[in-house]
Amino acid sequence: MDSVFRQRLVGTLVLVALGVVFWPIIFVEPLENRPIELAPVPERPVIDTTPIPRPESPEEMIRARVPVPEFDLAEQLRADDVTLLSGDGAQQGLDSLANADAVETVSARTDAPAQPALDAAGFARGWVLQIATVSSKARAEQLVVELVDKGYPAFFIPFERENTRWWRVQIGPKLEKEGFNAMKTEVDRVLEVNSMIIRYEQPS
Repeated sequence: MDSVFRQRLVGTLVLVALGVVFWPIIFVEPLENRPIELAPVPERPVIDTTPIPRPESPEEMIRARVPVPEFDLAEQLRADDVTLLSGDGAQQGLDSLANADAVETVSARTDAPAQPALDAAGFARGWVLQIATVSSKARAEQLVVELVDKGYPAFFIPFERENTRWWRVQIGPKLEKEGFNAMKTEVDRVLEVNSMIIRYEQPS
């Protein structure tokens, strides 16, 4: 194909394309601009604000039928007395306490673990080592943090006694009381208390 003819053909196509683009702009009348009419705002719907009664909790329905685990209150009160920290003892830290891994030495068992004993309500008899009773939540938190840092599964629980709020610091729970023997010796040495192994009070 001759180059001159090719150039003319290309030019013609370009002119046709430009005509297609600009024809509506130049020769077609624009649509009439009509103002936008906004519909009136509907009235605010009436909402029923009657309070909805609180639904009955499934837990509340069955709680009265669930037996309560056994708990020795007299033993717990005695533990609170013998582990009470006050004065200088309340400020004593646990820096010299050995790590739990060093205290709980692992050795091969010669007998199978005993099956967990159940109480009359059917709950497993768990045990905790109560190491301290303090009158300050901050002190209880400090003891728990120091114990956990050293590998002891510690926690604290609040309780009321003679219109005063106290906190129990405990380690556990375990299903075998013997698992606390080494811990008790070490904790008693550092805190200078007579910690007690008592029945674990399961949260209700």
